[in-house]
Amino acid sequence: MRRGFKSWCESTSGEYRAALGIANHDALDTSALAAHLDVLVWAPEDIPDLSASSLHQLTVLDGDSWSAVTLSFNETNLIIVNSAHAPVRKRSSLAHELAHLILRHKPGRVDISPAGHLLLSSYDKEQEEEADWLAGTLLVPRKGLVRAYRESQDVVALAEHFEVSKDLLRWRLRMTGVAVQASRARRRR
Repeated sequence: MRRGFKSWCESTSGEYRAALGIANHDALDTSALAAHLDVLVWAPEDIPDLSASSLHQLTVLDGDSWSAVTLSFNETNLIIVNSAHAPVRKRSSLAHELAHLILRHKPGRVDISPAGHLLLSSYDKEQEEEADWLAGTLLVPRKGLVRAYRESQDVVALAEHFEVSKDLLRWRLRMTGVAVQASRARRRR
């Protein structure tokens, strides 16, 4: 990642949280962030004229093969989030797609194959890594994690507090160094 990017993400997370009136140590309402960014958020069930068989394909047969997709048309951004997923995964998927928009990554392109199938282009690896990092920072900012970790080192409780998965919470603990720093501070006492 480019120099200063991680610090920029922490600062940007704080700015969006301030604009939404959400403290760094509170769970982020991703729907409120989407509304603040003027982004529409749909589930597959909200897609007009989507056939029952297509809905079944998207949410049951292929429910594990996709999380969310961002589409742009007429200067409107739309994120479709897989309704078959657990709430924490839907929040994470939405945060990831919002991160792409905040970072001004070009949203995926939709093409129709000769057989009539939707084909979506994807972001490159660097853009995906940037969106992952910003999404994690939006959901669990370092400052908020430091404060919450002082109160409880229980990963399950912290994940529930931030309304994220245990895996995402553990990743943020590792990437921010919060757990290591807290351990060193305890040993110095």
